[in-house]
Amino acid sequence: MSHSILIIAGESSGDLHGASLARALREREPDITLFGLGSHRMREAGVEVAHDVTPHAAVGVSEVVASLSAVRGAYLDMIAQLDRRRPDAAVLLDYPVFNLGFARHAHRRGIPVIYYISPQIWAWRQGRVRKIARRVDRLLVILPFEPAFYARHRVEARFVGHPLLDILAGYRHDRRFAEEAGLPTGRFILGLLPGSRKREIGVLLPTLLAAAERIDRELGGVTVAIPPAPSVPPEEYESWQKLTSVPLHIRPGRTYPVMAAADLVIVASGTATLEAGIIGTPMIVVYKLSRLTWLLGRLLVRGVRFCSLPNLIAGREVVPELLQRQCTPDNLARRAIALARSGLAEMADDLAANVRPRLGQPGASARAADEILDLLHQRSKPASRQSWRS
Repeated sequence: MSHSILIIAGESSGDLHGASLARALREREPDITLFGLGSHRMREAGVEVAHDVTPHAAVGVSEVVASLSAVRGAYLDMIAQLDRRRPDAAVLLDYPVFNLGFARHAHRRGIPVIYYISPQIWAWRQGRVRKIARRVDRLLVILPFEPAFYARHRVEARFVGHPLLDILAGYRHDRRFAEEAGLPTGRFILGLLPGSRKREIGVLLPTLLAAAERIDRELGGVTVAIPPAPSVPPEEYESWQKLTSVPLHIRPGRTYPVMAAADLVIVASGTATLEAGIIGTPMIVVYKLSRLTWLLGRLLVRGVRFCSLPNLIAGREVVPELLQRQCTPDNLARRAIALARSGLAEMADDLAANVRPRLGQPGASARAADEILDLLHQRSKPASRQSWRS
């Protein structure tokens, strides 16, 4: 008998990894039923997507509050579908504000909960680990330091490797990708990745463009490339050229070729920093939050020295981070110009040696699919209905 699985992804990165997971599940069980929350990638991978809440993804207190009304209907509908469709399991990808609450409803109904791609509670709000221990039946993590963190809290976390290793298997930092990205190669190539959320783009993009103008003047001309995130409507990025005098090469759907071809990328903190790190492209990491969110974050974050995933994985500063008040056009331009003149090759070598090799082997989605189906097979045997937690 084929299984029915509810999958919830509320952000662009979750939709990407949810799609890879869905394909891996279908390879193993062609008749499996997959439904839930996601976006276009999961839909293309055969998931019945009831709602797409990725445009409402938010970071921080004020942003989350503003998005609550937009996702409330999807949340209530998914709870109703737990009762109506009675899936064999609920698979949750990151998106902790939504998913940790949803896990409680699934757990109360006796539906196994698999959390794939753990929320970053090792950085802040570590008290959430107790909710995971109570509500989650199997925890699958993708960062190499996460199992040790959860072990300290007496929760077993199974490291499956990082799914980006498969997605990015064909990409390496190399100018040869400029042709695929549709970029001229006669100048220094500067990639700008201001994020996927409307608010972060609105805050970061003017700063990045002002920095690009200074870099362009100092280096005698640069090619500025922006690959908009899939969640950004075309009408928004079509207006970006009006914000700057530097010609922009806007390349929707070409994020990875742009990253690979660029001499340097300036990138918003998040999944894109790890994508660039795996590809091996030198970068400067930036971010700005509302003042309230930043102040609360400083109170809540414990024991974490860095913001970006490449630095967290390496355990030291491999790439510079310019956050909040440090994230200014002058600071960005100075740092970028210094790197362009000396330092890019060293950073690229550092990324190649200390980021990609620490993420495990390719095949994360396949291993996650095997873990999910293994749990379901165990649950189908009465003698095996026991907790897997330590």
